[in-house]
Amino acid sequence: MNPQQASNPTVRSAQIAQEAVMTAYSLTGNLSSATALCKDLLDEDLPAEHQAMAVLIKLHNIAMRRPKH
Repeated sequence: MNPQQASNPTVRSAQIAQEAVMTAYSLTGNLSSATALCKDLLDEDLPAEHQAMAVLIKLHNIAMRRPKH
């Protein structure tokens, strides 16, 4: 990521959203289920620029509670 992209909140939010979907995919094993999970975890009360990070944090919390292999 170049410095101009790093300072652009829209680009940063899109990258966080992509990371959230990939994290959800690693939990579900299915892209359709991953996007549905991300949608279910959205908090409409948060400002748009914080929603992707909130979903990613929730996904990380889910992953940490899962049993380890």
